[in-house]
Amino acid sequence: MSNRLIFLLGLLIASFLWPAMTGYAEAASKNHFSIARQPEIRVGIWSDQVSIMVSADSDFALTDAKTNRRLGGFSAKEKVNVTAKNGRILLNGKPVAAEAVKVLLSAKTGEHYIEINRKRYRGAVGIHRTAEKQGLTVVNTLPLEQYLNGVVPEEMPAEWPMEAVKAQAVAARTFALHHLNKHSEDGYDVCATTHCQVYGGQNSETVQTTKAVADTYGQVLLANGKPIEAIFHSSAGGTFTEDSENVWGTSMPYLRSVADYDQQSPYVHWQKEITPQDLDQALTRAGYAIGPVIAIELSPLGKAPVKAKDRGVSGRVKTIGFIGTKGRAELSGNQARAILALSSTLFDIKSIVPGPKGIDVKITDRYGDRETKVIDVNVPPRKEKGLLTDKENIIRISGRKNEVWLFSGAGSGHGVGLSQWGAKSMAEQAPKEDVTYFQQILKHYYQSTEVKKVY
Repeated sequence: MSNRLIFLLGLLIASFLWPAMTGYAEAASKNHFSIARQPEIRVGIWSDQVSIMVSADSDFALTDAKTNRRLGGFSAKEKVNVTAKNGRILLNGKPVAAEAVKVLLSAKTGEHYIEINRKRYRGAVGIHRTAEKQGLTVVNTLPLEQYLNGVVPEEMPAEWPMEAVKAQAVAARTFALHHLNKHSEDGYDVCATTHCQVYGGQNSETVQTTKAVADTYGQVLLANGKPIEAIFHSSAGGTFTEDSENVWGTSMPYLRSVADYDQQSPYVHWQKEITPQDLDQALTRAGYAIGPVIAIELSPLGKAPVKAKDRGVSGRVKTIGFIGTKGRAELSGNQARAILALSSTLFDIKSIVPGPKGIDVKITDRYGDRETKVIDVNVPPRKEKGLLTDKENIIRISGRKNEVWLFSGAGSGHGVGLSQWGAKSMAEQAPKEDVTYFQQILKHYYQSTEVKKVY
């Protein structure tokens, strides 16, 4: 075979292997991840909607997403009602023969936006029927960096220190790359809610957060040469973050328990009182018909590192048992947190009777007039002493009048990965001239990782 033929054959093979559609090009070294160009991301901004209101700041058209056939033209600011009915798509009440539609702007230059349900979005917008054909799903497709401009201000206050905001930007970029195609069955990559990352479109953008995204352009957290699962939460509760396996059952070497610095967080301490009736009803609604709860099984919360089997190293609840008159329910900490609407899984429990918030006092003035005043008091709650046979990990309820379950906890969120309030605190202590300190924040919360520009 001639050298020229071998060369042409090599070019042909390379053309099939090169991932031109997505722009990805991972280098030969297994420890080096790179992308040929900035990728686009498909964001599901609305799902299963009966009606969608569409507009734009320039003249626009709606076309058949499959054939590009023009379905209607509209003027700037004009409102178009796109609805789903009887398995069909309607534009302003008129059925169209299309499974999905695209919004096309007439303006080809300058910055413009498409408006969906009164919120502005950059990039392209498509609308398709859901798999069950009962509603509509709206997908916003745009460059990843523009997507981040609408994510970072939703996930972290724009006025926080720049190095914290930059850390959030890198974490959000990494999360997005790691989760491309997460919702592929729904026709998009990521959703716009806390299930993925909150995305608010152009309406959410701020000067500070957009600068943080630009200053970290293309920078991603890598472990073993690949973008990591860069999850984050609001506050770890002023103690330690948690190992990933103690929350989701999967061990990730970069999601380890580390000291947090969020002692100034408003979530360092929280309490929630739940009546026995409310607890019983919440468990029943969740499918745990165990009768009235008479005791809860949970090891008392101690200082980290915690070694109890039902708690993680930071003390977060891994498992908790609810003992009822008709049976027992064993829940994970995350299940209990969701069912009872708790701020985090880092909590302790007591059964108490709250003390009175005030007492009535009769007062007689020098003229003999009498009145009643309410004086605030700080009477501590009464706590059940328990039975001699009780174990320290069994919390009983006695049925006393006004008795409640008191959940005393710390932190907000799942407690794994980046603590946003901790990042804020670290950034506030950073040298003012250090514009790369965000990398130190990231490497603290994501152990054994590197920050690398991949496009």
